Formats: sequence, structure tokens, C-alpha cells
Amino acid sequence: MGIYSPLMETIPRSISAPAAAPVTNKTARPVPPRPRQYDARLARWLVTPLINTRVSPNHLTTLRLIVGLACAWAFARGGYAMANLGAVLLVLSNFIDHTDGELARISGKTSRIGHLYDLASDAFVTVLLFGGIGMGVAALAPDHYPLPVPLSASALGWIAGIAVALIFFLRMRIEDRVGKAGTKQASVGGFETEDVLYLMPLVTLFDGTRGFLIAAAIGAPLFALLVIADYVRVMRRPLPVKASESTSAAAATAPVEPAAPAAFAADAEIERALNAIDFDAVTREFKSQDAFIYLEQFLPQTVTEQLIAAARSVTPNVNRNYLPGHKQGGSVSRHTLDELAPYVAELYRSPALIGFLERLAGEKLLPSPQDDPHAYALYYYTRPGDHIGWHYDTSYYKGRRYTLLLGVVDQSSCKLEYRLHTRNPGVPQVDGAVAYPPGALVFFDGDKLHHRITPLGDNEERISLTFEYVTDPRMGTWQRFISNMKDAIAYFGFRQVFRQVLGRTKR
Repeated sequence: MGIYSPLMETIPRSISAPAAAPVTNKTARPVPPRPRQYDARLARWLVTPLINTRVSPNHLTTLRLIVGLACAWAFARGGYAMANLGAVLLVLSNFIDHTDGELARISGKTSRIGHLYDLASDAFVTVLLFGGIGMGVAALAPDHYPLPVPLSASALGWIAGIAVALIFFLRMRIEDRVGKAGTKQASVGGFETEDVLYLMPLVTLFDGTRGFLIAAAIGAPLFALLVIADYVRVMRRPLPVKASESTSAAAATAPVEPAAPAAFAADAEIERALNAIDFDAVTREFKSQDAFIYLEQFLPQTVTEQLIAAARSVTPNVNRNYLPGHKQGGSVSRHTLDELAPYVAELYRSPALIGFLERLAGEKLLPSPQDDPHAYALYYYTRPGDHIGWHYDTSYYKGRRYTLLLGVVDQSSCKLEYRLHTRNPGVPQVDGAVAYPPGALVFFDGDKLHHRITPLGDNEERISLTFEYVTDPRMGTWQRFISNMKDAIAYFGFRQVFRQVLGRTKR
């Protein structure tokens, strides 16, 4: 399932697929066990003809979402007739919710994003259902409190909905830790706890919507407390140790020293290039410019040629973005470079390069974590007007983040314009501009340098490489989410940033 935004344009990638092997009995997909629940059995029977069609589980999830939204809308309208319509749509939505999972199981059309889409749709529809019920009851008696507390019917509906959302979230976390067995619902005679929603038409038929709302507003928060207690219990329980891990348990308890970077083939050439640099003068300039340095000639020619070849090889994978007033251009993340241009990753971890940067910074520098798509990336300026507006390379890590820019291709009039000392009170601001050609280096503290790339002209091209190093690789969950969303929207696209989430797994 793809995620599309009008602000993002992805250059298509051409892949020559091998001819499909003929399907034989030996390669036929085994049929999953017959489900115990009656509605799931009926759902499987209905979706079996769709196995070899273009219909995917995500299509059925979308259908369930549409019907669920219509259900919430009908309840929110208020009144006896609309409540009964909402109840019928609720039954239909709840049943369709089984079809996507059954189609995924019997067809093998499974994906992690499909699983998350299914869960998100369930939570969204259920929250809106209770909110809609509350709004519908409130519409009939706007000034009446269903409970002896100053809470309107609409407020009770949203309280129940929020409690249900919390239950969905915690159950998803429990499932991630201990598997589906940890969130298995109680079942009797082929019916699960959630199947009580099939009785909703009886509730509305006998005009019991108000009573159902009161029960939900009380019961959902109480049940959420039970799920919270279960979540705490599961999270405190140690994960099972695999057999291969148990044999080395003693070794695992011993302190482990960080592994030294592996030798890089071009390190000797980089060392020779560094020996030609007046390091003391460079260090003084770096400090006087508040952690900023520009070296017009840095990388050896052979290394630069390898980077140019790497940049050309991943051009079909460039993700273009356009953010009005701020950015226009293309990018390729470290995840794609790891697969298609591993030379970039080797240079990123070069002991000679890191040692030089550490001496400049005056502190230990560490590679960005493996899940950071911006650890190393290529920037492509290939269309007139491509640019990046004024910004800081803000660090979301607990420590500092240093940015290294390396020139790869520069057949342009673009400039890196910068402002020094913008965050040093009492120090005059210094403005400057450089055009770093292939092999040039720019190194700075991302939180200190205010900079931009000026717009590309006609018939011009510019490609640069960025490396990010940190002093502390820890990052909070919320900061990681913000960082990933920024990278997804402004640079690499959701597929490149969240590719680990998009990995294939059971629905």
C-alpha cells in the first residue's frame, strides 16, 4: 500500500523482474486452518473467489473504513431512524473487518503496513462510533446530563471513544511484545467478546441508545484500566531467551566495548590527503567560526570518483519533494544507499575520516543509529529552482549532531550561504557563501549554523553528500517520531523512512 502526498513526487524505478516460475503442487500455498468464529468462517467463504484477483486486503480495509464512517455519521445525526440505520451499518462494518484478514491469510497478500492500516482503521472507526452515538443522544436532549455529573452525552461518547483508543493502542503494544496470543479474546460457542456489537440493532430497535452510551462511558474506562494493568504486567515480564542466546548468557553480562570501525580501503589515501592539511590552522578557524569549517580540496580524486558513480547508480531512486517557500529537490536515504551504493556507508564509517572530525570537534563522535534515514544521504538539485531555505540542522538527539557535507557533482551556480554566531549573544553575525565543488568539505555543528542552498539555474546540476555524526545516539520516542516525519515529508518519502515498518509480516 503506498502513501501519496501532492507535495512529493517519486521518480519511478525500473526493475526488470525475472519470469515467474510456474506454480506446481509443491509450491502451492498451504490453506490456513479453518477459523473458529462463525463470522470469520463466513468471511473466508465470501473472499475465497478473490484470491487470484486484483482485490487486496487493503481494499477491503478501506471498504470497512468507509462503512464505519457512514455508521458514525448516522448515529451522530440523532433520532430513532438514523440510530437504527447506524446499527445496521455497524453490523456490516464489523463483519467486513473480518474479510481483510481472511483474504490476507489465504492469499498471502500480507504486509506490515496492511496490518497497521487495519488496526488504525479499527481504532478510528470505533472512536468515531462512540463519539457519534454521544452526539446523536445530545442532539435529542442538548441540556440533559445522562449521568449525575456535569458531562453532556457528547462528552460521554468521546470519553468512551478515547478509552477504546487507549485499549487498541495498548493491545497493539502487547501483541508486538508477546504475539497475538497475548491479546486473544475470550470466545464461547464460536463468538468472541467483540461480537456483542452484532446485537446493536436490538439496542436501537428498542430505543436503548442512551442506556448503551451510559454503559459504554462507564465500562470502557474500567476495561481500559484492566488493559493498562495487563500491559504493565507484560512489559515487566522478561522476554524469553533463545537457545542460542542462553549458551552465551555469561558473556552477555560482561561489559562490551564498542567495536572499532572496520578498515576502509581508501583510508590510506584519505590519510595522505589529511597530512597535507595544516591541522592547527584549520582547528583555529573551526573554533573562531563557532564550529564551522570549509575546505575546498579535501577528498582524494579516486574517492570522489567513487562517490560520483554511487550517486549516478541510485538516481532512479531519488525522491523529490516540494515544500512551498522552503524546499525543492531530491534525496536518497541511507537505507537505499546501504542496498545499492554501499561505498557511501564505508566512507561514512572510515576511521581516518572520523578521527579527523573528532580532532576538529574536540569530542567523541559516533555514527547515527541504524534506523536514522538521515545518517548519510545524497541531495539532488537537478531542476531549475531546486533549493533549501534558511534552516538549522536541529538535533533531536540528547547530544550534539554534527553535519558533514561533501561535494559530489557541481555544475551549477548554487551557493551554500551561511550565517555565523546567530546564537551567540553579543557576537556580531558573520555572513558568507561557498560553492563546494566535487571533493570539497563543509563541517559544522548543526544547531549553530544558519544556512541555505540558493536556487538552481537552468541547465544546471548539483549533487552533494551529507553525513551526520552524534555525541549521544539516544533519542526520545516523541523526538524520533518528529524526526522521522520531517524526513518523510521534506526529504525521503514515507517508504524510505519507514521501510522497516513496511517489512513483510503476518497481517
